[in-house]
Amino acid sequence: MFPHMPKKKRSLFIPILLLALPVPAWAQPLLTLQEAIGLAMTGNHTVLLSEEDAAVARNNNTLGNAGFLPTVDVTAGVNGALNNARQRYATGEVIDRSAAGSSTLTSGIGLGWTVFDGFRMFNRRGELRELEALGDATVQVARESIAAQVARAYYDVVQQQQVLDVLRETVALSEERVENARLKNEVGESSGLEVLQARVDLNADRSAVLRQEVSLATARTTLNQLLGRTPETPFAVVDTIIIAGDLDYDVFRSRALAENSDLRAAQISRRVAEYTLEEVKSGWYPRVGVNLGYNLTQSETEAGLVASNRNSGLSYGVSASMNLFNGFNTDRETENARIRIAASDIRIAELRSRVESDLLRAWTNYENRMALVALEQENLAIAGQNLDIALERFRVGAIIPLELREAQTARVEAESRLVTARYEAKLAEIELLRLSGGEMR
Repeated sequence: MFPHMPKKKRSLFIPILLLALPVPAWAQPLLTLQEAIGLAMTGNHTVLLSEEDAAVARNNNTLGNAGFLPTVDVTAGVNGALNNARQRYATGEVIDRSAAGSSTLTSGIGLGWTVFDGFRMFNRRGELRELEALGDATVQVARESIAAQVARAYYDVVQQQQVLDVLRETVALSEERVENARLKNEVGESSGLEVLQARVDLNADRSAVLRQEVSLATARTTLNQLLGRTPETPFAVVDTIIIAGDLDYDVFRSRALAENSDLRAAQISRRVAEYTLEEVKSGWYPRVGVNLGYNLTQSETEAGLVASNRNSGLSYGVSASMNLFNGFNTDRETENARIRIAASDIRIAELRSRVESDLLRAWTNYENRMALVALEQENLAIAGQNLDIALERFRVGAIIPLELREAQTARVEAESRLVTARYEAKLAEIELLRLSGGEMR
C-alpha cells in the first residue's frame, strides 16, 4: 500500500486514513426511536424556543399582572436653597441676611388600590390563564411536529441502510460471478468477454453502493441535526420497519377532532379573544379606587421667623371616575374584538376541515401502501426463487450471464421496492399519529 510514499510519511498517513473511515455498525451505540425523540425534546432548538415562550406566558399569569393587587410607593427627597433675605417687621425690627440657607426634607409611603374597574381584572386574569394554556399548547404542537420529523428521519435512515444492505448483497453476488467467469476462462470454457462483462456489472453494483452510502450519510446527518447533535455523531438504528396493521380510521378521526394540538390551540385562542372583548367592555363602567398614605415634611431656614417646621400624618381617600366620551374608541375596540372572535371561529372551522382532509389522505395512503407491501412481498419471494434457479442453472452452464444478470436485477429491484413500500406505509402511519396526537412508534 502506497509503495511510492516514504516510510515516515506512511506511518503518519495511515492513522489519519483510519480515522476518516466510517465507524462500523457493530461499534456504534444503538439508538431507538423513543431515545431519538427524547433527545430531540431536550436538544431541538424549535422545541426549546417554544418552551421559553411558554415560560414567559406562565410568568405573566399572576394576580398582580391582572390588576388585583395594590401598588405601594415610597418617596423621599431633599431640597436646599441659599437666599438673600431682608425683612422689616411692624415693630421696626429689620433682618438683613445674605446667603441664608434653607432645606426641606420630604418622605412618604403611599398605597393605591383599584377595587373596581368594570370587571377588567377578572377578565384579564382569565385571559392570562388562557394565554398560559396557549403557550403549553404551542409547546405541544412543536413537540408533536418535531417527534414526527424525527420519526420520519429515523425510518429514512433505516430505509437507506436496508437498501445499502441489498446493494452490498448484490456486490457479493457479482463478485462470485466474476470469479466464476474467471475460472471458466482459465480452463477455456468461456471467452474473456464474459469476464469483462462480469467486471462491468460488478463495477456498476459497486458504484450503486457508493451512491447509496452518500444517501445514508445524508439521512444520518439530517437525523443528528434534528436531535441537536453534531452531524458526525455515530449511532446505529433498528434493522426493521414494523408497521401497525390493526389501525381503525374511525378511532383516529374521533381522536384527531378531540386531541389535535393545532385545533386545541385555535380553540384556546378563541377563548382569549372572548376575554379580550370583556376587557374592552369594562371601559363602559366606572372605576373606583382607594388610597392610603403617610407623609413626613421637615424644613429648616436661616431666614424668617420660623427656623424649623415638621409635619407628619396619615392621608386617605376614595376616588371614582367614569369615562363619558373618548371619541367612540371603546365602541371601535369592542367591534374589533367581536371581529376577532368571528375570525377565530372561521379559523377553527378551517382547521377542522384540514385535519379531516389530511387524516383521510393519510389513511388512504396507509391502506394503499399496506396493499403494496403485501404485493411486493409476494414479488420478492418470486424474484428470490427465480434468482436461486438462475444461479443453479448458471453454475452448470445452462443459461448465459445476461439471463443471470436480469434475474439478479429483478431481485434487487423487488427488494428495493419492498423497502420503499414499507417506509412509505410507515410515513402514513406517522402522519395518522401526528394528526391524532398519538405517540410515535
